[in-house]
Amino acid sequence: MNIRIIKRIIFAILIVINCTVIFCFSAQNSEKSSKQSSVVVERVVTTITNANKKAKKDPTLRDRVTFYVRKTAHFSIYTLLGIWLMNEANTYDIRKIKKLTICLLFGFLYAISDEFHQSFVSGRSREIRDVMIDTSGVLFGCILVILISMIIKKVKIKLNKNKLKEGESV
Repeated sequence: MNIRIIKRIIFAILIVINCTVIFCFSAQNSEKSSKQSSVVVERVVTTITNANKKAKKDPTLRDRVTFYVRKTAHFSIYTLLGIWLMNEANTYDIRKIKKLTICLLFGFLYAISDEFHQSFVSGRSREIRDVMIDTSGVLFGCILVILISMIIKKVKIKLNKNKLKEGESV
């Protein structure tokens, strides 16, 4: 089997898994979702208050940390989706801008469907801000793949030049 087809299958599976995980998180009611993020929130609040004694007196600290933890979770899981999408797109012979556009469109539409899905879950709501955060995560993941691919390509070119030089000097 062609290596390109194997990569397509692997990345397609990773995309489906990633989307399933997102769907499962969105299907949790607000109480269960809050309970999950509270583990991270407690660690962050403890770290902040240990480092800064004045923070213990801040009544809004826990709420602010909760907000950032939850939004970072959105961004992170969609960044991973962007990584899988761009790697999948890289198995096709199309221009980079078209690959990026397709990946962003998929990520944006999935983020919209995710927020729509959440509107049917007890205690959850639709947030345009979350769609933007999610889409930004996809963009970030795609850019990471593009940058890493460029670095790998430059390193390979440099290694090939060095091999040629070594061959000439022998």
